[in-house]
Amino acid sequence: MAFERRFLLELPFGTCVAVSLPEGDFPLPAALHPGEGAFALALPGPRRVSWIGGRIALRAALAAAGLEAPDAILATPRGAPLLPAGVIGSVSHKRTIAVALAARAGAPAARAAASTATVGIDVEEIRPLRTDIASRVLTPDELADLPADGAARDAAVLRRFSAKEAIYKALDPWVRRFVGFEEASLTWAADGTVAARLTLARGEGPFSVEVHEVRTPGADDLILVAARIARLVS
Repeated sequence: MAFERRFLLELPFGTCVAVSLPEGDFPLPAALHPGEGAFALALPGPRRVSWIGGRIALRAALAAAGLEAPDAILATPRGAPLLPAGVIGSVSHKRTIAVALAARAGAPAARAAASTATVGIDVEEIRPLRTDIASRVLTPDELADLPADGAARDAAVLRRFSAKEAIYKALDPWVRRFVGFEEASLTWAADGTVAARLTLARGEGPFSVEVHEVRTPGADDLILVAARIARLVS
């Protein structure tokens, strides 16, 4: 079945749904809004599959969270899903899977300003890295903390890459610019929790940053990371 659901998870930052991406031809799913279907048909084949998968996952996450999006969910000028007022969300996809995170808007922490928090999600497929991207996406301290080599090192690089991607998606509505990989650094504690520190080149903020690495049921080949950001009261 095209776009079959792989899992539904309740995360600290919202509801997450994942769907499988099909290979080959498929009919437009009935779950798409007509406006989304028209937009998808104008996309090239590979991009069409992932875009539809993202919207199917996002609409399923919205429904599971009891949230409504009666209009077509297209895109903001910066490429994020254009969600209705009162809703926050994020989408990510790889070759075989699309995931979405959706939640009701609201400030997540006592020190956060009254303005709405934002969320981001990223999924990566664990695989050997054909090109060593570590020096491009990690800070010197993060590089020093990596395993020596092999599969463990590749997985550690992908975990950090995924966490930064989730952070940057959540951060984008606040800064509205490309954020370099050196502008965030991550530390994994022994219990698996993740601490993030922002050193934004243009001095935006301050922000609260929460990162949650997700354990996906029956999907040991995936890395899934969610982030939530809010501006702090100075």
